[in-house]
Amino acid sequence: MIPSATFPSLCKPKSLTQIKTDSLVSSNRINSSSFRRLQCVSNLSCGSSSSSSICNDMVSFTVEDIITSCGLSNQFLVLCKSSEKPNAVLNLLRSCGFSRTQVETIVSKYPRILFCKAQENLKPKIDFLRSVGLSETEFLGVVTTSPQLFTRSLKNNLVPLVDFLVTSLGCQHNAVVVIKKYPFILSSTLKYLVPNLSTLQNLGIPPSQISNMLANTIVGRVITCTKPCRFSEVVSTVMEMGFDPLSSAFKAAVRALLFCNGTTWEGKLVLYKTLGFSDEDFLKMFKVNPSLISRSDRLIRSTVEFYINKFNWSPSQLSRRAEVLCYSLEKRIIPRCLVVQILLSRDRIHHNVKLYPVLISSENDFLQRYVIEYKDETPEVLDAYQGKMKSAECDFYWEELRRLPFKIIL
Repeated sequence: MIPSATFPSLCKPKSLTQIKTDSLVSSNRINSSSFRRLQCVSNLSCGSSSSSSICNDMVSFTVEDIITSCGLSNQFLVLCKSSEKPNAVLNLLRSCGFSRTQVETIVSKYPRILFCKAQENLKPKIDFLRSVGLSETEFLGVVTTSPQLFTRSLKNNLVPLVDFLVTSLGCQHNAVVVIKKYPFILSSTLKYLVPNLSTLQNLGIPPSQISNMLANTIVGRVITCTKPCRFSEVVSTVMEMGFDPLSSAFKAAVRALLFCNGTTWEGKLVLYKTLGFSDEDFLKMFKVNPSLISRSDRLIRSTVEFYINKFNWSPSQLSRRAEVLCYSLEKRIIPRCLVVQILLSRDRIHHNVKLYPVLISSENDFLQRYVIEYKDETPEVLDAYQGKMKSAECDFYWEELRRLPFKIIL
């Protein structure tokens, strides 16, 4: 086995620039401006929300209504009835502009919120979130999506985290965009976030791109939830494989390897080799599209065998066009190939058609160029595109393909 094709070692990676987190951690301490901001937001009043932001369903629900609609236990209801906290929490959320539906979502995700101290615990955090630059709608959406943020300390977690985001991402706007698109970041810990962002910064990735990475839910979770040692090791491995840290493939490779282990990597390599690919082909395809190793064995096998059996393409050819292995066989590959085959058999398009551009073109472009353009004179293309063609008809056109005096080029 070629050494470069084995699972990348994550135990002793080549060292990146030494991660220095001390200075970053120190920047997360609440500075004087943070204290001033806390003092400022403490003067805000949730009750100052304009009446226009309060929906009709905000004033007609009780604790019992919410608990029942959320499917919580009767025992939980009994606990709520024995405490004044749930009513205080609902009154606070109602006054802040949350609708009944939003309150139900919040309680479903974080039932313990009903036992929080509304004025002492929740209100200061709500006031702080309203001060960071979110619009009213965005604020309501962030809290509804990730109410677990209320489990975090305002002074020790939320304020330092927001300050760190503003500093690391270059401006408040970038920080707000991340919070809006990835609200779960407010529940994360600086223990992971600081060193992991430092690892990315040491590669020369600019703040704007790091902001985009964090704003992506999947990539954001990877950065905020992965232990720094593991994250640094995977990033080192990806760099050793020749990925450009500024490319989208770099992000995909980091994500793929973080969800992959040695057994998975070796298993995918063995599978591709049984289908005729070499070690070099496998690595080449991974560099083009890292998500290939995330596909199930069944999907990988059926897709590769389709291209080989129907078009007589070699594994080596496919490795140079690895993108075509990532599309859905039933929803994209077969319908488009059938459309092209029908048009070829009717001499509607030139015989020198290349299938690669056909497969990677956008849905709208393909529809306009190959379906709408010919649907009147060749109505079968619409059935083929919509997946409505019967099995016997499909077999007929695949047989027609074999009899064509030319080969469809990848």
